[in-house]
Amino acid sequence: VLMAFVMLAVPFSGMAGGESESSDSTMLANGTTTAVNGTYTIFVNNGSDAGWQSDVVQAYDGAQAVQAASFWQSTDSMAARTVVEYGYTNLNTSYGDITTFMGKTEDSSKVWNVYVLIGNNWVLGNDALGYYKCFSDYSANWRTANIALEYAADATSVPSSLTSYANGKTSAITSVTNVSAFEYTFNFKNLLYDEDEELYLHTVNGTLTDVNNNAVTVDSIANGVTIKGYGSDAYLALKNALNVSDGSNVISSESIPDSYSWITSIFGLGTEQVDGKNTPSDWTDDTYAYWVQYDGDYLENHSVSASAFTLGAYSSLASAPSTASEFSMIYSVYSM
Repeated sequence: VLMAFVMLAVPFSGMAGGESESSDSTMLANGTTTAVNGTYTIFVNNGSDAGWQSDVVQAYDGAQAVQAASFWQSTDSMAARTVVEYGYTNLNTSYGDITTFMGKTEDSSKVWNVYVLIGNNWVLGNDALGYYKCFSDYSANWRTANIALEYAADATSVPSSLTSYANGKTSAITSVTNVSAFEYTFNFKNLLYDEDEELYLHTVNGTLTDVNNNAVTVDSIANGVTIKGYGSDAYLALKNALNVSDGSNVISSESIPDSYSWITSIFGLGTEQVDGKNTPSDWTDDTYAYWVQYDGDYLENHSVSASAFTLGAYSSLASAPSTASEFSMIYSVYSM
């Protein structure tokens, strides 16, 4: 959504343990390799005499992985990635929730229980399948390369039959490295920088250095600066590009999926109300300064479009639901 960076209410085969790393890759003409997908093992038990079965697939996220498995049938269904709300297309927090799988539909007595291998432990998968990913830079609580589905009464614990069957059959976490498949370009510019306007002048504590040893200063973002980063999604690549962690220069939420990659401050610049403070009951005269996210290079082409979603919804990997590798972060104003 256009207001992606404003927190406002306005018109969003490895060893069991899973922490070893592997990489599904493609050999390039120059002899190097680049990762193009994640590797998952999908375990299923549909309640029949067959018991647990498994399949290894290539996919970007958990929802895609389940659909890529040989167990998925043409009549099966799960929640879509996006949903239209109040006329706007937003990311669906239920992305990947299963209605029907292996021809079996959830009802009052049986559901598709989800279990995920997080670190060394199988746990209940309490979040939507689409928000589990197998990449090494992804948030640890949702990082998994192994997903199990069991058609049974609503479970309160992981069945021992799964842990026994899965032993020695799990996939490893996919490593994210500084290769072209994971590369992103970020163009920064502060359109509101003015030495005479204290409202728009924020001091960065020292000089940041991005992962390619480029200096990033208050002056450079005023003039426009381009840096690169690497990650399994664009938000993680931004943190890598700025060489920072959460709670420092990039302050954002990693609550998955509700507010993943909602950024409130970069370089000390955050959302600020510029006009309309003296009329709190009238929002029509409100103006805010904030980071606007654009697709492509805004520094070279001002006609590029504002991004439909926040950075975490995009990946440079061709298998991702939404692909992009270049963004512009422009500190500007928005009038209600």
